[in-house]
Amino acid sequence: MAVGSDIVTPELVGKHQFDELLDPSFDATHYAHELVRSRDTMELKADKISSIMTDLSATSSSLDARMRATVLGTHEQILEQVLGVASVDVTLEQVEDQVREIKQYMHALRTKIRVPYEQALEYTRQARNLQLATRHVRATSKFMQLVRRLAVQIPESGGRPDYALAALTLVDIERLVDTSDLCGIDVVDRALATEVTPRRQQTANEANEMLVGGMRRQHQSDVGSGLQILFNLGIISNAVDTRIQASIAALHTIITGRIDPRALHIGVREHNARATAIDGRDMVGIDTILWTRLEDMIDAVLASGLEVRVLERVLQRKRDVLRVDARVDASYLDVVASKLGDRVLALWWTKVVDTIAREIHASCDESSVVRQILTNNYPRLVQLFLPRLEPLLAARLGGVTSVRDLQSSVASVLISDEDTGCAGDVDLAQSPNVRYSDWGMRVLWTRLLSVFEAEYVNKAASRMDDSVSRCFPAPPPAGLVDAQSTWAQRHNTKSDELQAVSTVPNRKLVASVVRSVGTELEMAKSDARLCTMVARAATRAISSFVATTKDRLLSVMDNPRVVDPCAATAHPMTRSVIGLINCVEALRVGISELCQPADQPLTAPAQSVLCTCRDELQTFINAQSDVLLNAADRAISQALLDVDNSSLWSHAEHALQWLQTQVLEPLDPRRSSRVHTMTDSYLTLFVHTVCVTMPLTETAKLRLASELPQLEFACSQAASTMGVRVTGDAYKSVRQMRPLLFMTSRELAQVLGERSAEWSSVSELDLLNHVVCRVATEEEAACVPHELLGCSRREWLGCVAGSEFVESTDVCRNKEMLHLWDTRNLSASCRAVVCECLKRMLEHKLADDLVALIQAALSMK
Repeated sequence: MAVGSDIVTPELVGKHQFDELLDPSFDATHYAHELVRSRDTMELKADKISSIMTDLSATSSSLDARMRATVLGTHEQILEQVLGVASVDVTLEQVEDQVREIKQYMHALRTKIRVPYEQALEYTRQARNLQLATRHVRATSKFMQLVRRLAVQIPESGGRPDYALAALTLVDIERLVDTSDLCGIDVVDRALATEVTPRRQQTANEANEMLVGGMRRQHQSDVGSGLQILFNLGIISNAVDTRIQASIAALHTIITGRIDPRALHIGVREHNARATAIDGRDMVGIDTILWTRLEDMIDAVLASGLEVRVLERVLQRKRDVLRVDARVDASYLDVVASKLGDRVLALWWTKVVDTIAREIHASCDESSVVRQILTNNYPRLVQLFLPRLEPLLAARLGGVTSVRDLQSSVASVLISDEDTGCAGDVDLAQSPNVRYSDWGMRVLWTRLLSVFEAEYVNKAASRMDDSVSRCFPAPPPAGLVDAQSTWAQRHNTKSDELQAVSTVPNRKLVASVVRSVGTELEMAKSDARLCTMVARAATRAISSFVATTKDRLLSVMDNPRVVDPCAATAHPMTRSVIGLINCVEALRVGISELCQPADQPLTAPAQSVLCTCRDELQTFINAQSDVLLNAADRAISQALLDVDNSSLWSHAEHALQWLQTQVLEPLDPRRSSRVHTMTDSYLTLFVHTVCVTMPLTETAKLRLASELPQLEFACSQAASTMGVRVTGDAYKSVRQMRPLLFMTSRELAQVLGERSAEWSSVSELDLLNHVVCRVATEEEAACVPHELLGCSRREWLGCVAGSEFVESTDVCRNKEMLHLWDTRNLSASCRAVVCECLKRMLEHKLADDLVALIQAALSMK
């Protein structure tokens, strides 16, 4: 017998020997067999079984006692629950009776409500059907009224039909049929088939005829009437699109194959076969036939374009004022453009240009002759479209405008000057109203003209570059160079002279560069964009000319003797330098004449490009000529500053002669201002040198007096070469210095005291320096100026002469003169130093006339 786990007691659980017996998988038979088979003795087995049986019996008794106690303890609770269940059964029976009564009441109430509701639904259904029938009757009645009105507006015989009002009636009929379900009504179907459909077709045909006839005759009233009818019919977008496509198809038929190379050759043969002139002057070539057929194509495009332009103008003016829901500011053109994607003329023009461009490009790809004709005559190609197509392309005249173009204008998106070639100026001389920024011209240039323009500009640039390269040919081969050297030795010609001849380009070739640039600009003058691009190409060609010239100048000037004014003989390559500068000057003069032509001025952008090029040439000329002028200026100034030399003039004479004969006379550029400044500085330097010459003996006075007119004459000759006269304070100072040299100390003191206007040209500092040299010469032992000031002779010259003689870093290094020196006022500082020297001279014992001279100099204002 197995013991279940549900009767386990605390006593049994506490005993470990019953664990095996309490296992759910316990098998009593197996347990008994195991117990019998054990190796224990019979007595132990009997005791073990007896013990187990005793425990089981005790446990069974314990369980029986517990079960009895449990039943007795829960008997009262069970009785109470039984009584509760009985009361619940009674309550449930009462609830069931009440529910049954409620159901009966609800059934009666439902009967009272449902019958009126179903009657109301029936009445509503009947009313809806009646309303629907009334609506159909009303729609049918209105339909018949509209049909009768349509019959009056478009009578079958007699009377003048009013197609505009008939179109409105047809639109009302269509709207009524679409919104009302009139299908299946015999009277409606019969009226649609016999009355409405034929009159609608008649109205649409009449509107198309009015539209086509008005466009052909350029009659805006007919076009407007036709558009009004089509708009009322609601088919205006489809009708306009049909007209555009028909125009494009007609032009496509005319254009396609018209300039095919084979067709052009056939045309040439047919025309020449009909030629009758003996000398053949009425025979033509392929270019004549090509341009003739292109002109015919453009004429056809113009005729068709004018028709489309009239259509767009009327579309733009017409507005829907009859419909209540229509926008007041919306025109027919806005309606059509919203359906077609662009404005009518812009859409037509874009497709026509595509057709023309495709035909021309195909012909050029097939024949290089056609491409060459169109490229070489690009200005004529532009003039082929303009001014013929100006009414179509000029936006300000009502030409092609696009929705995208208007949007970009509103967004302030402008075409740059680099794209258009110019801004604020007329783009095309033959068509002042057309600009490259206009939509029509932009489409034409982008899809057709841009390729030929680029090729034409490249060829023009190549022609100008060729004219420049002819000015500077490639060096001869080695054998020819040896032959030239042999020829030079045979004819006693120096190699430098032969090199000078080959370095400078021929002036005629330089003139050919200017002519080439002028010819290209003249051909492109009618097109501002093209003219500007040619001007830029000309600027690049001239820049290459200047670069080559600069390289040759650098190679020539590598030899220092070329720009040496003090050389015994002038170097032949000096003339080569002048020749190269003169070539650039000739080029500059030619470009200046092109900037302001006499007959027809260039466009503002092209003129600006050429003026910039001219200014750059002028800058180059000034820079290169300044190299020669600076070399001469340094040599002459250095010779005049050499106050220790016994003869000032002998060193400067050679440099002045070199400046006049080797530079100024052959030099074409007018450097008048620079030469005038140089001669004035030489005269001023010489006067300063005279004033600081010491000792100022009688021999020195005679020498200086003879050199003054020589310098004056030399400077006058050099200045006259540039058309300048030597005048001014420096010239007057030189003229007045001569008599001062031969005055006595008393006479000089009187001049200083009076300081009349006659001697006003000589500066006060020069007079003071002259007094110092006079006193130092007569009192040489005691009154040496630089010894009185405690400085070297170089420092003294720098202090008394100022910055014209020495660099500012060499002026006044002596500590005793630092308190007299003010770098902000050089003239006052020099005067202070000279006055200090005169005051120190007074400390020595001098003659009375010298004392009076010094006092007159110190009191001079």
